[in-house]
Amino acid sequence: MNANRLRDKSATTTPTTPSADHNDEGMVRGWARFWFTPTPSLGLHIVRFCAGLLFVFWLLPFANHLDDLFGLDGWFDREAYAKGLEKSTPGQRDVGGPEDRGMLEPVIGWSLLYVPRIGGSSAGLAAAYWCSLAVFALFALGVVPRVTGVLSWLAVASFTAGPAIAYDGDGYLLVLAFYLMVGYVLLGQRTRDLGWTRRLFGSWDGSVFARWLGRPSDEARPSLGAALALRLLQVHLAIIMVISGLHKLQFGDWWGGYALWYPFYPAGRATLDQARAHAAEARTYLFFLSAAAYAVLFWQIGFPLFAWRRRWRPVLLVGALIGWLADSFLYELPLMGPALFIGCLAFVTAEEWQALFGLLARVPGLSGLLASPAPAEEEAVEEPEEKAETPAAAVAKEESSTCITVGQS
Repeated sequence: MNANRLRDKSATTTPTTPSADHNDEGMVRGWARFWFTPTPSLGLHIVRFCAGLLFVFWLLPFANHLDDLFGLDGWFDREAYAKGLEKSTPGQRDVGGPEDRGMLEPVIGWSLLYVPRIGGSSAGLAAAYWCSLAVFALFALGVVPRVTGVLSWLAVASFTAGPAIAYDGDGYLLVLAFYLMVGYVLLGQRTRDLGWTRRLFGSWDGSVFARWLGRPSDEARPSLGAALALRLLQVHLAIIMVISGLHKLQFGDWWGGYALWYPFYPAGRATLDQARAHAAEARTYLFFLSAAAYAVLFWQIGFPLFAWRRRWRPVLLVGALIGWLADSFLYELPLMGPALFIGCLAFVTAEEWQALFGLLARVPGLSGLLASPAPAEEEAVEEPEEKAETPAAAVAKEESSTCITVGQS
């Protein structure tokens, strides 16, 4: 009697069907996986090394002009710092006359060089400058990265705030320095039994000396801090590229396809003979010039469509390399190109880096340099607690097992 009742109850039970909430739950889980899936820190270390070298090469050429460029009594003196930049009044045309000039507004950002004991003293300015270069070098090498990462960001923000060296590529430096700082402040904080010195200063596991010192490496260890920093850098760079491409569409030169004519033939330097040099093959020359301009628009506006796809990785890196060369030799902006390329390296996964190192290890003389050290201790990953079985669930489980037993008999 009980067996028949259980059999009838199991026969009338209909299986549950997934609801529309499951799609929303899948989207939420996908969004969470994108941001919070721990990834190996190898990619973060490579971006740090390249960015640190870029910071050194960016700041080093100013060594002979510290007081003029960064001092409070230099080209941009105390009075200029106090008043800010002179801006035109909204709604008026800036024709250069005093009646058309607006009020002086303090629009200069913060900087450690604005402190009188630093920017107002030659000795203090020189000390800040050379200490910044040393911090950049130590950060590139991975020495106490938690401290040198924060100091690198402070140094980049302080020196880029000087209007005397204002440059279009300064924003890229700030983006790289900030997200690298975030990554190394968070990197390894979830590691089990981490000492207070390593928690405060960071470890040597990701430094370039780890291989030669025989220390364990954290390159293959999944890290939530590395994943979050790289994702933030990737998304910020994608936004910059899309906005840059959309900004170009405001000008008819890019719609017409002849925007690259002007950097090839600057108005102040190009001669009539240079402009007429391609008169015989004008159609072919203008065709390739237009194709290059449209390729730039496609690469920038469509950046989010291929940047995260592994099959399109050559398009990402080759485009960034071409942009580096064009910015350096065509637009004469030597800093923006390498900063953009380093930002694009953040999209390369640890597996792709390992595959590249495997190919380079086959080259004679590089096998010893690229030998992988012992892995470091893994970060603690919180395992989800198993929920206690409720009485109702226990009864349902018992009834299910009874049905199965009856059916088999």
